[in-house]
Amino acid sequence: MFRRDAPATFLSPNLDFLRAVAVLLVYFFHLFLTTGPRLPDFLAQFGVLLFFVHTSLVLMFSLQRIEMRRQGFFVTFYLRRLFRIYPLSIVCVSLIVWFQFPRAPWWPWSQPDVSTIWANLLLYTEFAYEPVVTSVLWSLPYEVAMYAVLPLCYLAGKAYGIRGILALWGLAVVGGIVQPSIATRLGVAQFVPCFIAGVACYFMGYGVRRRTLPFFGWPLILLAAAGMQAVGNYFQHEAMARWTLCLMIGLTAPFFAELSRPALNTAAELIARYSYGIYLTHLHAQWTALVLLKDQPAAVRYGVLLALSIGLPVTLYHLVEAPMIRFGARLAARLSPSPATVTRPRSPEQALPAPAEGPHYSKPPQPARLRAGQSPASRATKHQPTPVSTR
Repeated sequence: MFRRDAPATFLSPNLDFLRAVAVLLVYFFHLFLTTGPRLPDFLAQFGVLLFFVHTSLVLMFSLQRIEMRRQGFFVTFYLRRLFRIYPLSIVCVSLIVWFQFPRAPWWPWSQPDVSTIWANLLLYTEFAYEPVVTSVLWSLPYEVAMYAVLPLCYLAGKAYGIRGILALWGLAVVGGIVQPSIATRLGVAQFVPCFIAGVACYFMGYGVRRRTLPFFGWPLILLAAAGMQAVGNYFQHEAMARWTLCLMIGLTAPFFAELSRPALNTAAELIARYSYGIYLTHLHAQWTALVLLKDQPAAVRYGVLLALSIGLPVTLYHLVEAPMIRFGARLAARLSPSPATVTRPRSPEQALPAPAEGPHYSKPPQPARLRAGQSPASRATKHQPTPVSTR
């Protein structure tokens, strides 16, 4: 049976933790690369893989909400994603081109041509063989490409359950293996299994399955996954390593208790909320503080670095990101209005954590039912509320 009760509007601390770890790995890898000692390359790659798993998982929740509200399934999803990812990236690309910022602190400025600028604005650089104007932009075209098929993955999971999603993951692995010999332009095939791992996490019962393992096992799983990435890179089996580690994260995540350390919860929630802005702006915060101001005292340089690393994403979130998220939601609701609400009986199931897609409001969590592919034996037997966001 597929769950139909409205999901709760508070965040999952474990998902906040995952997203915070992802963006911090990327940030500190680039920071050390800028200041001199280089960390292993796999750390930044691992951070991006965590983003991919997180993205597909939270978008399953978004699709569930759209279906429960009986809005236009595809139209609503695509409109909301359009206004979620494009406005902030367009602003950042425009500022980089206008002010001639380098693509990274260690990369000299080069004037992009018109086709390169359009490819960066519309996020199809990887498919047009165009260079990116900022080094972190390489991953966004892959996310945009996956948006086209995630609704189909959701429908497949509803129809065939977790077994169907695992079969889909296997097909994606085969596609990733044969892709280099077919067309290098289809590099997204190398990361499709990573996204499907997040879909598998959803249909394994994230948010409704009984969480029998303590939270500290969750960071240990992430450490083990990072170790797999390191070993895979060392033995030149990077692709198989990233596909396997992402699936391991997706299949184990539903079993761990939520993070319940108030200070750590708050820190993870704040970093997760501003993570998209951190991801897009941190290279130029580091360039300004550590390259432009390289002759200034260390206190000045790192003070500016801290101010820009926090101030830029927070400012852009409130001026661009959050307003555009709200506008996209309103536009989608207007173009695809929900029918009259139908009152449904409540169930004593555990509340479903919602993804970090924008402003959340403190409302009582709604109960949930089993989703497709989940057996009655895996069903929660008592109510275990998730900690409410401190926002």
